[in-house]
Amino acid sequence: MYTIFFFLLHWREDFTPNCNSRVCSWHFPDGKAAGPSRFEWNEGKAFPNPPSHAKRKREIPATDEAIPGPSKSLLELEIENSMLKEENISLKKQLDKQKQTFSFNHIAAYPEKVQFYTGLPDTATVLFLEKLLSKFTLNSDWTVQIMPLIDQLLLTLMKLKLNSGHVDLATRFNCSTATVSNIFITIVCALSDILYVGFMENNIPSREKNQTSLPNCFLPFPNCRIVLDCTEVAMSSTKSLETQSHLYSQYKGRTTLKALVQGSGTYGSRATFGVAPNGVITFVSDLYGGSASDKAITGDSGILQHLQPGDMVMADKGFTIRDILPEGVTLNIPSFLVNGQFTQEEVNNNRLISRARIHVERSIQRLKVFRILQYIPHQFMKNANKILKVCVCLTVRR
Repeated sequence: MYTIFFFLLHWREDFTPNCNSRVCSWHFPDGKAAGPSRFEWNEGKAFPNPPSHAKRKREIPATDEAIPGPSKSLLELEIENSMLKEENISLKKQLDKQKQTFSFNHIAAYPEKVQFYTGLPDTATVLFLEKLLSKFTLNSDWTVQIMPLIDQLLLTLMKLKLNSGHVDLATRFNCSTATVSNIFITIVCALSDILYVGFMENNIPSREKNQTSLPNCFLPFPNCRIVLDCTEVAMSSTKSLETQSHLYSQYKGRTTLKALVQGSGTYGSRATFGVAPNGVITFVSDLYGGSASDKAITGDSGILQHLQPGDMVMADKGFTIRDILPEGVTLNIPSFLVNGQFTQEEVNNNRLISRARIHVERSIQRLKVFRILQYIPHQFMKNANKILKVCVCLTVRR
């Protein structure tokens, strides 16, 4: 009934149905006898919507070509990275060297500057010391790699010669004050072993050897083996009252250390730290407290063990050591005033001794070129003996 009604609604005026008329399969799908299900108002849904261009995915045709891998292996990259790091470190070191405001190269061509900063006569002497140091095994825990050995030696010599402050040296050499202390102690200890232990210790010339080259002022004393004297080195004060009592010198009125020095009498100036023009220092003791007497230092220093029967020791009046000298060794010191007036013989003897001992005083003055001996900082007290002996050795080689 519904089919006929629908058919009549859509009857076309120019169409007359008969027994051979057919119904469109589009409106009556699957041949069912039901009413039509597709009309003009839903005609747009008869076909699926076309795909949106925005949602389309571009299909990439598959290929059989292999994707290329990294050109270098991980190991090669690590090696290259390590090499670049080493190069970077090397460049930083070169840059630090360029920043350094002072070096031996700045003074090597000027002898007067070499003498001023190092206390040594010329560049050749400084280079000779560097050569000795280069063959010496330094303490590996204290070795400084950021500064050339020649500049470490220069820093040490400047500290000995000028007693420059740590801040000054750190600024000049572009390093820290801790590095300055490190370098100074390391090089001083090495020079002490090389110069003092290697060349001077236990190397006192015999009386017979001295007699082959006696200076004129020592001709009246042909058997003189050594000239003894003591000198004092100023130290910074310590907080320990007990230590101050040992180091304080009533004569100097300050904290000092005292050392015994002797020189070969044959060279005319074998007294205190240094020698006259034709002599060398042959012995230097350790440092003792400023309150120690000359006699006590002489007996403890070990110098008497080197003396032989027939030797003569020349000294100042303070060396009342006649009773501790080995058997057969004589002492020649200026006469003491006993009866208010010297005899003619005593006057002549005192004059001869004074002429010979003038070399001792010159030796002291030459040693004082190294200003650190005028005032050794307290942080170097443990190394004061080595500082003293290095200065003595450097004085001998001037």
